Amino acid sequence: MNTEVNAQAILSNIPTQEILGHLIILRGQFVLVEKEGKKTQHKFLSPEAVEKAFTTKTISSGWLSPNTLWWEKTPFGEGVIQFYPPQKYSVSIQTSEGNKAITIPMPAFLFAGCNSSYYLWAIKGKTFKQDCQLYKAPLPNIWDDSNRICFGRNTPPACNPNSINQAWELFWSSSFNQDFSQNKCKSHFHNVCNLLISLQGTRSFPAKELVTSDYQRIKTPNDIPRYIF
Repeated sequence: MNTEVNAQAILSNIPTQEILGHLIILRGQFVLVEKEGKKTQHKFLSPEAVEKAFTTKTISSGWLSPNTLWWEKTPFGEGVIQFYPPQKYSVSIQTSEGNKAITIPMPAFLFAGCNSSYYLWAIKGKTFKQDCQLYKAPLPNIWDDSNRICFGRNTPPACNPNSINQAWELFWSSSFNQDFSQNKCKSHFHNVCNLLISLQGTRSFPAKELVTSDYQRIKTPNDIPRYIF
């Protein structure tokens, strides 16, 4: 269907008196031209005012969980960022002797999702700051070049303020293997799983083990909406 030809045909058949005005699009600005009898009025409009005029449905995120810091609706899907303070997690690690279930302390995490992709970073300290330094999560199964989580055969839900909690639980309930286990901590450079096993029975995660991602664009939480959403 040639929509341009159809539009021209429709416009050519509209009586002049039926056209009440038109919208002129400029850089960062709109001009509304309205006709009232023999008079023509010009009104400058901001992009926000035009968006509001053309939006007939209210968009609401609903109640957000206490962990949620950010929600955004993007052309690619909904983007959500969550913060989790330092705490202990029960995990399962695949070893040559079978799955090993352990409970270990972990640092604070920043968890982000957009569409069906999810990302994880570590943070030093117990509180969130929007300009704080981000570190690689000291865990396997996370792509080293993007901090994107590899869920393997599991399929996480499309991200929204409710489903991101399901993705978070899916990540921790899945068994970790040796994939992408290199360069995730300082003492066990070749396999972070060895560090995780050594942490069983300890009280807190050693912050000195965290590794920065100097070659990546995302260095602080402020960079996440800019480069992922």
